[in-house]
Amino acid sequence: MTKLTYKRYGFKNGGSPLEIITDSFDFPTDAQGNFIIPKNKILIKIYYASLNPVDYKLKKITYFPPFSLHGIGKDYSGEIVGLGSNVKNFKVGEFVQGFHPGVITDDGTFSQYLLIDTKGLFKTEIATVPQNISLEQAAAWPLVLGTAIKVIGDLPIKGKKILVFGGATSVGRYLVQLLQAEQAGEIVVSCSSRSQELVTELGATKIINYRENVLNRVLENVKDKPFDYIFDAWGGNELFPHLKQILVKNGTYHTIVGDDPHSFFTGTSKSFFRTFLSWLHLLDYSYQYVLLGAGGTGWINKAREYVANDDVQIFIDKIYKFEDLNDAIEYNKPVQLKVN
Repeated sequence: MTKLTYKRYGFKNGGSPLEIITDSFDFPTDAQGNFIIPKNKILIKIYYASLNPVDYKLKKITYFPPFSLHGIGKDYSGEIVGLGSNVKNFKVGEFVQGFHPGVITDDGTFSQYLLIDTKGLFKTEIATVPQNISLEQAAAWPLVLGTAIKVIGDLPIKGKKILVFGGATSVGRYLVQLLQAEQAGEIVVSCSSRSQELVTELGATKIINYRENVLNRVLENVKDKPFDYIFDAWGGNELFPHLKQILVKNGTYHTIVGDDPHSFFTGTSKSFFRTFLSWLHLLDYSYQYVLLGAGGTGWINKAREYVANDDVQIFIDKIYKFEDLNDAIEYNKPVQLKVN
């Protein structure tokens, strides 16, 4: 066996600090000294990883003790340096980006190397990097663009009237772009006045300033016709008592943040309960709390197609060095982290 030693970030639980630790993989080698990777796995040298708000939110609620330190991070870009014998759709030397479960495992993308199990319980998504983007950009989109795709799901978009809460959030910006690409009829977006110009450029047809009375503004926008769908990337519950006016009969309400933007636990709990009621057909509308890693695979290929076709603009806020992850978290916005 040959040891591959590398550095990664780890933590014990939600209250403990993130620290750089030294870890290792043990692989047998062939006659040429190449690593023999387990048959269903892919070894990736990570070049960039992306920090998203969900990463440190999940860290905060991680209480169970690990067998080894928990990893952190879900988005990455890098190079394939080893392949198992059963992996046929990738090649050594290809540049890839992907989504990895992180946190709930003992690895994560804030690491110099990542060993992906293509047959694992927690599905990881991986695709080759389109030629029209950089490796920095490649690490920036999997979670946020993938989430936007999952929010829309199989809903028909062309010609529909749609309300997007939080159009300037990391996921909201991709939602607006996807709706424009799929020829939505009307895209009404809530955001701040500061973000209005950007969101309009991305495809919004009408803006609601979230600092004003949002409910009144929404009601004004349904005097002629209710919305077909509401996609919530911000959080809140003020619309629910009025949904019969706001949504068409059997309309759709999808959220990624829950009903309480100020409490991750409360908002998530309420959303799961409302999703259950919807599943039982006890609501006048279809409601779903959308999680990227919960069911459904193959979305990354659809996302890659949007990127390759220049249908979406990729956003990078700031780039930090590998050793400065804690500073990036303090900055408190989605950023890029250079790993190698």
